Amino acid sequence: MITKEPPIKHGWLKAILFLICFLGFGFIVHLILYIPGRTIIFPLLRVLDLFSGANWQYREWVTIALTNPLSTLFWVWIFHKIINKQSFSSLGLKLSGYKNDFIAGLLLGFGLTGLGFGVLYVFNFLSVEQVQFSLNNHLLYVFVFALVALGEEIAIRGFILKNLASSFNKYIALVLSSFAFVYIRGTYSDWNNIDLATVAGTPSPWAIVPLLNLFLFGILLGLYCIYKNNLWFPIGVNFSWSYFKTPVCGFQDFNFGNNETIFRHNLRVSDFDGSILLTAFIIAGIVFVHRRYGGRTAL
Repeated sequence: MITKEPPIKHGWLKAILFLICFLGFGFIVHLILYIPGRTIIFPLLRVLDLFSGANWQYREWVTIALTNPLSTLFWVWIFHKIINKQSFSSLGLKLSGYKNDFIAGLLLGFGLTGLGFGVLYVFNFLSVEQVQFSLNNHLLYVFVFALVALGEEIAIRGFILKNLASSFNKYIALVLSSFAFVYIRGTYSDWNNIDLATVAGTPSPWAIVPLLNLFLFGILLGLYCIYKNNLWFPIGVNFSWSYFKTPVCGFQDFNFGNNETIFRHNLRVSDFDGSILLTAFIIAGIVFVHRRYGGRTAL
C-alpha cells in the first residue's frame, strides 16, 4: 500500500506557514467567530449574573478569550488534519496513562504562582487590599483559561514544536518553539503585559526580563513534550499558571470592573512578570521537569 505524502514535506516550513496564517489571517476567523459569539456569550453572562456589574472591557475580554482558542484550533485543523492528514490525538492528546502527569502540571502551575505571591507578601513587596470570591465568576474563569490552555498548547507544543522537531535537533526545536511562544503572547495575546515595541525601545536592561521569563516558561512547557510526546502536563501547567496568576492572585493587565479577582493588591502584573524571583522559580521548574521526566527523549 502506497502512503500519500503530505503536500508540504518540511516540518519547519509547515511551522512557519502555520504562524503566518495564525498571526496574519487569524483575525478573519476570529471576526467570524466573534460576531455570533457575542450573541451567545452576553446572554450567558446575564444568566450567570455577571453582566450588570461588568464593564465593557470585561465583556469584550470574555468574548475574545473564548473565540481566540477556537480560531487557533481552526488553523491547527487545517494544517494537521487537512495538510498533514493526521488526527488530533496524534498531537499528544492521549490522556490514558498521563493523568498523573496532568495533575503534576496543575500542581506545578499553582505552586509557581502561589509561591511567588507568598514570598512577595511575606517580604512586604505586596500589600493585599481586599479579598473576595464569586463562584459564578470563577466557574467562568476556569472554563475560559482551560480553553485557552488547550488551544495554546495544541498549537505551540503540539503542532509547532512537533513539526520543528521533524526538521531540527529536538532541543533546537524546543528553543525555536519557545521564541514563537514569546512572539505570540507578546504581540497577539492579552495574557501577559508585554509590549515588544516598548521593550525594544527601552534602554534599561531590566526591560528584557519579562521576555526572558516568558521564554523560560515556554522551555518549561515544551521540555516535557520532548521527553514524553504528550500535551497534558503542559496543558495543566498553562491552565493553573494563568488561572491562579490572574483571577486568583490578581496579576492582571486588564480591568475586570466589578467582576474582581480574589486578591486585590498594590503590585502591577509587570512587576511580577519582570521579577528575578519569577526567573528563579521557572528555572527551578525546568530542573524539576528534567529530573522527573528526562529519562528518555520521545520526539
